[in-house]
Amino acid sequence: MKHVTIKDIARSLYISVSTVSRALTDDKNIRRETREAVLREAERLGYRRNPVAMNLKMGRTNT
Repeated sequence: MKHVTIKDIARSLYISVSTVSRALTDDKNIRRETREAVLREAERLGYRRNPVAMNLKMGRTNT
């Protein structure tokens, strides 16, 4: 089974990938309704964050 990505969530909701990313990281510049829709869709699709990708983004490995 293919891993669900933020691109998959964005495609199913017809919104941008950056909006999905901001909603998942609880950015303050996203409307509550949009954030809730993204979280619902992420749960429906079975989205799980990739810890390796998050570590690369943050610049630390927590080891």
